[in-house]
Amino acid sequence: MVTPIVFIGDSITEQWGNDRAATFAEHGLIPRGGSGQTARWITMRFRRDLEETGAKGVHLLCGVNDIGRNEGFFVPADAIAQTIAGMLDEARAMGVKAWVGSIMPAARIPWNPAVPDAPAMIGSVNAWLRDHAHEHGATYIDYHSVLDDGSGGLRRSYGTDGLHLSPAGYRAIEPLMLSALGRIPPGTATDAAPARRSLRERIAALVRGSR
Repeated sequence: MVTPIVFIGDSITEQWGNDRAATFAEHGLIPRGGSGQTARWITMRFRRDLEETGAKGVHLLCGVNDIGRNEGFFVPADAIAQTIAGMLDEARAMGVKAWVGSIMPAARIPWNPAVPDAPAMIGSVNAWLRDHAHEHGATYIDYHSVLDDGSGGLRRSYGTDGLHLSPAGYRAIEPLMLSALGRIPPGTATDAAPARRSLRERIAALVRGSR
């Protein structure tokens, strides 16, 4: 098992470490999130974070602040993807195993609603990472599919402002993360994914079965 693994990213990673601190401690995961940071800004501390934590693995999750134009200008999806790929290459050169998470779904950028087509931009970066992360020595983790409301937005029950995750959102993706990192067997249920269905779901299943 790879340990420790440092989680490098923006405010979503920062809050993940806060909301699920017990999980991070239990599984040897170290949060290094920076609120508001773009992928380019994260490159400036990436190596230092790996060296300071003695990480044998890295979970990288960033890019939405580039889409949100936090540096004051438009950054195309392919440039965001290439910046992330550069960090994955650096991890590989350092002998650090890498995982890269998809950008979370969002119908709009909460702090910059003037940004057009946020779901399309997010989808473009995620598609590139899905198709090319392995070429840079990394495993892609598709959180987007778990959280998507079906139209590129974040499910209301999983978010706080349409982008940032609620505690329920973090619990929803936690089994996927722990499985990808080799902490639990695939398909294992945690408190984030209870095995029992709700009463409404069981009734619906019975109705379908009687037809």
